[in-house]
Amino acid sequence: MPNKAAFREIYRAKRKSLSLKDLELASNDILKHVLAQNLVAEGPLMLFLDSPAHGELPMQNWFECFANHQICVPKVIDDKGRMEAVAWKMDMPVKANKWGILEPETNVFVSPKNIITIIVPLLCFDQRGHRVGYGKGYYDRFLARCSNSIKTIGISAFDAVENIEDITAQDQILDVVVTPKKVYLL
Repeated sequence: MPNKAAFREIYRAKRKSLSLKDLELASNDILKHVLAQNLVAEGPLMLFLDSPAHGELPMQNWFECFANHQICVPKVIDDKGRMEAVAWKMDMPVKANKWGILEPETNVFVSPKNIITIIVPLLCFDQRGHRVGYGKGYYDRFLARCSNSIKTIGISAFDAVENIEDITAQDQILDVVVTPKKVYLL
């Protein structure tokens, strides 16, 4: 069974093979599942600004759909794995960080303890709710600072892998992962 590094390489290549149209369709199908199952609770919601360069699922429809929520988005603070949630407004200026990921230019932070639901990007995940991200641990460190009652929803264009071998104590388990075909309640 591949480890995180191998899965990271495999799923980056798989995502790059998808067209923008395929990614848009997958994102819309995932959003339909999320809405049909009422997975997002009332209250502060953390979404992410998608990075087309990384083949991430487009998020524009998500921002529009949940416009009635207090939305925040992630912002990397330093190279030591620190990420914060920034209060989001649709007309807010953004710029790409050193990895090409768009982030707000402001530093109006939202306490992780106040977030009710977080939509978590990932490259792949297993049937136990472990995820493979980009390998820096930013989301794992952030999720560890959130309330124990936070609902974590991973979104993926691909179905679960059987098992990710090299899970550590720092790795945070997701509550739900939604793909275009299935909702995994973990």
